[in-house]
Amino acid sequence: MNLPSTYLWDIENPKGYANAMGRYKTRRELAFLLAHVSEARQRVMDAGGGSGRFAMPLAERGHDVTVVDISQDALRLLHRRKHPRVSTRCADFLRQTFDNQFDVVIAIESIPSFTSVTLEDLFAKIHSVLRPGGRFVFTALNSRSWRHALHTLRGRKCVRYNVAGPTDYQTALRKAGFELLSMDGLMWMPFAVTSNSRLVPLFESIERALHLNRWLGQSPWLLVAAQRSSIE
Repeated sequence: MNLPSTYLWDIENPKGYANAMGRYKTRRELAFLLAHVSEARQRVMDAGGGSGRFAMPLAERGHDVTVVDISQDALRLLHRRKHPRVSTRCADFLRQTFDNQFDVVIAIESIPSFTSVTLEDLFAKIHSVLRPGGRFVFTALNSRSWRHALHTLRGRKCVRYNVAGPTDYQTALRKAGFELLSMDGLMWMPFAVTSNSRLVPLFESIERALHLNRWLGQSPWLLVAAQRSSIE
């Protein structure tokens, strides 16, 4: 008997990413990700990859993707998609050891959820599973942004997240042995993360026209690409 999934953050769930905001974020995140992953076949780890929002498009482009996530429901959804280049491990990434090193590690919207360690320790763990010269691509909340300040002023009770500002992420990356390649901003939107407002495309156009992605200090979310040194 197939039990219904309790996992919300799926690409086909209207309460997850199957809405205007979800499509906007997925489009922007995937474009950034593909810009920093070689077209040649790569071994990719997706840390906190859920039901395969990015594992599937990467696998479809010929990459071998290992998704590590603690949600059995998320991985069940991913298994139903049956891609031969996608493997899974239901586990806490921080407590796992891996036999082989990866060419790329991605952590799209999962970094804030690693609350039991400092950013430097988290990035050091990711560094340890990457081959020399390997790349790390992730998204993270920006504690310096207008949206974060607005939530604080409203006294909104939020889930406790591992969140910092642009300079803090750069410092943690450097201490963990990474070189920053690129940083971009996104989600300059006055909508909830699951909004299906028809105005989302309009605000996306404004964001693009005004190059708001370059205003890193105030971007609610940050897209980050870094590289492990090839000589150590």
